[in-house]
Amino acid sequence: MSEKNRHIVLASGGTGGHIFPARALAEELIGRNFRVTLLTDSRGETYEDLFPGVDVVQIRAGSPSVGGLFGKIKAVFELSAGTLQSLFLLRKEKPIAVVGFGGYPSMPPAAAATLLGVPLVLHEQNAILGRVNNLLAGRAAAIATSFMHTDANENTALVKMRFTGNPVRKEILSLHGEGYCPATNSEKFNLLVLGGSQGATILSDVVPAAIKLLPLELQRRLHVTQQCRKEDLAQVEKMYETAAITSTLATFFDNIPELLASCHLAIARSGASTMAELAVAGRPAILVPYKFAMDNHQFQNAKNSVDRGAAELILQDNFTVETLKEKLLCMLSHPEKLKTMATATAQCAEVEAAENLADMVEEMAKKRTGGSQMNGKVAA
Repeated sequence: MSEKNRHIVLASGGTGGHIFPARALAEELIGRNFRVTLLTDSRGETYEDLFPGVDVVQIRAGSPSVGGLFGKIKAVFELSAGTLQSLFLLRKEKPIAVVGFGGYPSMPPAAAATLLGVPLVLHEQNAILGRVNNLLAGRAAAIATSFMHTDANENTALVKMRFTGNPVRKEILSLHGEGYCPATNSEKFNLLVLGGSQGATILSDVVPAAIKLLPLELQRRLHVTQQCRKEDLAQVEKMYETAAITSTLATFFDNIPELLASCHLAIARSGASTMAELAVAGRPAILVPYKFAMDNHQFQNAKNSVDRGAAELILQDNFTVETLKEKLLCMLSHPEKLKTMATATAQCAEVEAAENLADMVEEMAKKRTGGSQMNGKVAA
């Protein structure tokens, strides 16, 4: 590999589940003296501040999964335009590898890479290979997975899979190994409620109502930090004002590492980034998978943790006020159970995920350029 040609392109969908692993890989690659460009859609503008030292370029894209027939036609047009845009950019920049993180905005750069013979590495965050990654799998050099066991439709994808883990940002990584301290009866119990990058209305409807049914002595111990959709914020605030708790509410939290560090229990969706961050921080959780997630991948993500004793699962259809109240009553009354879950959660963490993925990308780029064998470790 030429020392002058150390440019790697990341291609990602615009939601946090795709963007955050891309950010973690970008940090690792920059630390290895690579130049990094991120190609994403217009939503990526929201995250530009998260990518210091990275060129963030918008690529035209669309999803054929929304908008009916007209939406499908429009998406095909936008994806085609994005592919042409990506071809022009990759020809000009000549990266040594492209890394796709899934989501339809990753498709044009990834497709352009395969047309130009640039090594394509796919990273799958979920326990089921996503549709875009499935479409690209046949032409990828390798597929990095976040879970030890990841399902795919085709054997060609399965043979290319190598477990790396799901990269998380360095601020979260710093929490690993700090341990879990259960709250005593005289201390505040910090409950963290996260609905993913877009929030979750069902959490806003159910969690405050369930907490209000808890005995007053338990309510008084609680501090609830909850992410809400903008349209749900006033309703949740009003509910908590009539409970005997303290609360912090917002549509977005930019201090997640701090919140995880002080958290005694999380109630969350089971998106890939949330799962990875909970594992690295070693925090117990009640997981409520989004039931309309594509291919039901959030359920599969959650099942990996539940099967290892790291979390409790409540399916969305069963996530009622009464069910959550009983679950909280049990968990708040048994801190030793929470500590056991926290230990199991920490054992699910893959703290070297960013390094593993960067090693894989370097290896694939090296094979193309025909250079000498890499010294870095590659995830098995």
